[in-house]
Amino acid sequence: MKEIEKQLKETIRQIVEFRTDYISNEQAVRTQLIEPILNVLGWITCNPKFVRPNATDENGKIPDYTLLKNGKTTLIVEAKNLSIDLQDKKIIDQLANYCFKSGIDFGLLTNGVKWLLFKTFEKNPKDRIVWQVDIETDKIEYVARSLSSFAYSNIDTLDILLKKSKLLNNGWKALIESTDSIVAIISQKLLEKIKSTEPLFEITPDDLKTFTKGKIEELFELTEIEEGEKANENGSTQTETGFAEGEDVIFKRHQKNKIREKISVTFPDKTVIKNKKVVVTFVETIKKIGPEKVLPLNLYRSGVAIVSEIKDDFYNQHKIGKYWIMVHASTKEKIAVLNEINEKLNLKLTIESFTNE
Repeated sequence: MKEIEKQLKETIRQIVEFRTDYISNEQAVRTQLIEPILNVLGWITCNPKFVRPNATDENGKIPDYTLLKNGKTTLIVEAKNLSIDLQDKKIIDQLANYCFKSGIDFGLLTNGVKWLLFKTFEKNPKDRIVWQVDIETDKIEYVARSLSSFAYSNIDTLDILLKKSKLLNNGWKALIESTDSIVAIISQKLLEKIKSTEPLFEITPDDLKTFTKGKIEELFELTEIEEGEKANENGSTQTETGFAEGEDVIFKRHQKNKIREKISVTFPDKTVIKNKKVVVTFVETIKKIGPEKVLPLNLYRSGVAIVSEIKDDFYNQHKIGKYWIMVHASTKEKIAVLNEINEKLNLKLTIESFTNE
């Protein structure tokens, strides 16, 4: 897995540096982006026992790559340059036709950045998409695990791997949707831990519940801030994967598909801050306003200053320069804080909420 991640990082670096080349040059995409990834997955592109590029099949069709194991075609890969919309029905139908006539179960569509695996013989088109990844915007661990599902060593058991992932994912969704139960369990464990070190310390059930809920939300939101900043430093922007929704594998977070309230903030200069992660929008808005302007307002939540020059050891904060921004709050509380800042500083912001549906 480490080798795959290493190659993905190198591929991302190349995309950032030579993006204009890959927009129109499919051959460059194939040799510089796609083939190195196929090689690290065990598909030796220079060996016809493993990979046959542009090989005419028995039906006279010419797929970009035919992947073979023990002399048998196991996967067909169709490559495109970055300017091509991979959601184009004609492109998907073309690959599906190759796979159907070859009698193989899976096909792979990619432009080197986005990769889509689909099942050939599913009746419902919506059920054909097995997974879709974007190596620039999705977590590198998730991308590596998704791509490794069709590695040379795994291709024989791909169906089993995907079924296992689906069962685990469905079970995880059912568990996550029982939010109250999870909060109760974690709160109890947290209380036991506190009592083991501070037996006389009193803490209310409501405090435990509020803290636990906030921590669970942060697990799905807070870590995305640093990744977004790293992407921006590399000249890329955080965007949602453009493929149609299909079956998620276990490694993709349930929260990506869960309907959650988001925030959009529009400044008088027409700047819009709108991220799929509420915590990112919240922090970036305060950053643009200027934490030094918010600090004198003395805004607090859960007894902690929204903006402070001192780090709090109990609640999660994000650092902007010398300031610490308290992000341990629900979406509604974050909206309320932004509205309060807007009113007190007379910023004339437009603060709106929306969902990801």
